Amino acid sequence: MVVIAGPSCSGKTWLIKQIRSENRSAFAGLIKKKCKIKGNVLANRLRLSVLRKDWRKSKEQIQERFGRGGYLHFDLTGRQQQLKRKILHELMKNADQVIILNIVISFEQWIEANKLRKVEEPDHSISSFVKGMLRLNARDPVAARKCYSLVFDCWQQYLDRAPSNRCIILESRQSSFLERVDRDRLGLVRLTRLQVVWLKIRFAALLAKAS
Repeated sequence: MVVIAGPSCSGKTWLIKQIRSENRSAFAGLIKKKCKIKGNVLANRLRLSVLRKDWRKSKEQIQERFGRGGYLHFDLTGRQQQLKRKILHELMKNADQVIILNIVISFEQWIEANKLRKVEEPDHSISSFVKGMLRLNARDPVAARKCYSLVFDCWQQYLDRAPSNRCIILESRQSSFLERVDRDRLGLVRLTRLQVVWLKIRFAALLAKAS
């Protein structure tokens, strides 16, 4: 199973189209080669909207849909994160091999990309977390940056516990692999334990939408 993960507007759909395209870019070809992605895996898209319904009925149906493997588009700032991450964990446990393409995007780029999407794609569904973050950034950019950093850190902790065979880091819409996450470049705040506790109390309703 291949998991293409990242925040909203980080380039997940763009990357999937690149990898699946017959006229793929050199970098997309390099990703496919590096990950040893087989064509039939990319022909089977696993949709969380469908898997969520099956999950409520039976875990066996989840495994049936998983079948021969596939790829999954995972938005870590989308709705119903707790349930989605639970399903993703079960899928990874049942897969023979798991490759995670983890797309990272700086705080500034993420804010601007979501602002642009809101204007240019008014019919596109935006999660309540993203809407809340845009409002928070308008009145308190420092707090918004800290909340983004916390969500990023929580996702990294999830990945550390995930039963994956390989996790490859990619920067949003950049044709290169990253050996490690450069927090300064991404505009992430190094949070103390006290700051984490304060954020979880002060912005409990907002953060609950992305955890």
